Amino acid sequence: MLSAKTSMDIRGVVYDMGLRYGEGVYSVDTYDEEAVKYDLNVISNILRCNTVRIEGEDIDRLVKATRLANAEGLKVFFNPWLMGAGVDETVAYMAKGAKAAEMLRKEGIDVVFVAGCEYSLFSKGVFPGEEMNDRLAWLGSLATNGGFEELVSRNKELNKVLGKICKAVRKEFKGKVTYASGTWEYVDWDMFDIVGVDYYRRGETDEEYLAGLDRYRVGKPIVVMEMGCCAYKGAAKRGGEAFAILQGVDENGNGIYEGGVTPVRSEKEQADYVETQLRLLDQGGADGAFVFVFKFPVMPYSEEGVDRDMTSYSLVKSYPAGDSHNEKIPAWTPKEVFYTVGEEYLKLENRK
Repeated sequence: MLSAKTSMDIRGVVYDMGLRYGEGVYSVDTYDEEAVKYDLNVISNILRCNTVRIEGEDIDRLVKATRLANAEGLKVFFNPWLMGAGVDETVAYMAKGAKAAEMLRKEGIDVVFVAGCEYSLFSKGVFPGEEMNDRLAWLGSLATNGGFEELVSRNKELNKVLGKICKAVRKEFKGKVTYASGTWEYVDWDMFDIVGVDYYRRGETDEEYLAGLDRYRVGKPIVVMEMGCCAYKGAAKRGGEAFAILQGVDENGNGIYEGGVTPVRSEKEQADYVETQLRLLDQGGADGAFVFVFKFPVMPYSEEGVDRDMTSYSLVKSYPAGDSHNEKIPAWTPKEVFYTVGEEYLKLENRK
């Protein structure tokens, strides 16, 4: 097991600045500086975070948000992310991001560079398939067809890609570097200063969940880069795959769900999951955790039609275009998990 610690050093949330999950679809359309400033103030002073993982495709947005986060006393895990790109394009993009992060570091900002996230799924060149869904389907097929040797081979390729990325990043950036790995990825952590894993719980017992962290103990800090839960009954057992229950919308505007049954919204299930996970990770000796995700406006709440928010991991509810909430700052309202995160992080802060 991991060694006991007084308290997790890094108390964080993921803050999305806009990613392309599909062709032409951004999770955050525009950059609103006043809204971002408000959110980061809340993350620091209400949620009691001391660190924020700022992710997004537009590097200029990341730079602006990092400066705002620093003004709120937050450390930043700087996470440029170009989804769907190949190896060469990704390496060049990461070098550009690293140069921007080094500029921020020289300004005196406490910044860690995140050199990718679950590359094998979100980018090209490791798993077969041009689209993420193709790569995800290929990974899922290994579970039924038995593909351990194939997965080992693909992970060797992953580490070659990460080696190229690290070389380009470290040429530009002189601070600490990490990577947000999927649990199916076996990363050579010698390349990184901090071990990072997106570590969702999928129905394991407490003991099984904590034991799973043992493989990441390589003499370096371990940070859970992403964990969280959707807001419907049954989401906790699905962990990082809970979003997939919503498969689309029919011609009448009704949600299409796995099994043909609309899930029941439950903010309590989301809050209970996050509370338990934060306590377990602290108990297990993790050096830090980021709850995914502060807000996710591309998945809005609605009392009529499809409630996309319940299949989102966000801590706050966003609203559809045209809703009066969007005319003010903040354009969101807290969910039950919002208060849970604040309470748990305040407890950790007071134990320091």
